[in-house]
This record gives sequence, C-alpha cells and structure tokens, in this order.
Amino acid sequence: MFDSIDATLATLATSPWVLLLVVGLLAAADALVPLAPSESTVIAVAVASAATGRPPLVVVVVVAALGAYGGDWLAYRLGRRFGPAMTARLRRHRRTRTAAELAHRVIHRRGRALIVFGRYLPGGRSATAITAGLVGYPPGRFQRFTALAVTVWAAWAALLGYGSSIFLDGRPTRALVLACAIAPVSAVAIGLARRLVTARAASATTS
Repeated sequence: MFDSIDATLATLATSPWVLLLVVGLLAAADALVPLAPSESTVIAVAVASAATGRPPLVVVVVVAALGAYGGDWLAYRLGRRFGPAMTARLRRHRRTRTAAELAHRVIHRRGRALIVFGRYLPGGRSATAITAGLVGYPPGRFQRFTALAVTVWAAWAALLGYGSSIFLDGRPTRALVLACAIAPVSAVAIGLARRLVTARAASATTS
C-alpha cells in the first residue's frame, strides 16, 4: 500500500499544475475557508520534492507563499470593504461596541505578532486578516507583515516535509505521516512562544 501511495505522490509532484492549482490555490483559499488543507499540501509536495527532485523546493516555497499572500490580502480587503458598515452596526449596542473597541485596540497594538504567528492557530489566519481589514489596520503595514508571515510559513511547511523525507531516506508516505504529525506540535510551540513574547512586551510596556 505504501509503495502505491509513494508512486502516486511522485507522479503528481512532477506536474506543474500541482503547484499552480493545488499548492497556490489551497494556500490562498485557506484564508477564507480555514478548513482548506493548505499546510498539509505544501508538506506533501515538499516530501515528493525530496524524493524525486521535482518540483524544486524553492519553487514550492515561492508558490505557497504567493498563494497565501494573495488569500490574506483578499481577506483583508473584504474586511475593509465591509468594515465601515459593520463598525456602525456594532456601535449601536454597548456590548458589541465594547467588543469592537477591544478588537481595534488589540489589532493596532499587537498586529505584527498576530499577523505573523496567528496563522499557526486554528482559524487564526482568516480571523486576523479579516479583523485587520474591519478595524482599518494600515494596508502598507499589513502587507509588510503578511509578506514576512507567509514566507516563514511556507518555508517552515516545506522544510518540514523535505526534512522528514530525507530523514526517512526516500520513503515519502512515511515521511508525510511523520511531518503531518510534527506540524501541529510545532505550531502549538510557535503559538506558546508568541504568547510569551507578547506577555513580556506588555510587561515591559507597563513597567
């Protein structure tokens, strides 16, 4: 069974359509539909890259990063489009007005950390991008931090798959299972590191 799956992964990875239609589009769609398996797709293609040499790892990273950037920017623009009407509606009631003001403060104060690290939490990527648009987070700043975030994310997922394949010496199916098992653990570690950095920054600010 493993051999047949290995052969299928190798065959699919040689097609440029995998990069364009699967890696890029799923990386973009994940910003609007958090259930899209963008991360596991990048890992799978990177595993095949290590096993077959195709597609080149750097191309996997670039395409995944570009797709993720496009999806984040679209989510942000949707937030900007509906932001004024949504804000006006929320401000009609005290409870929702308080929530809207809190979201505004959090995004504007900690936008960089949320944009860079929020994507490793379930639903965090789409929530951060849309909320940033809703509260009027500066577009230039959003673009800069998002460019950094998607590059780090794409490299992390691709290197995880590539490294697992090398570690298991060309057994892509087992490498895929290993990488997908490690991914959520490392994502939790990244999330905890983000909380620690944010807490220390807040403590330094108030002291």
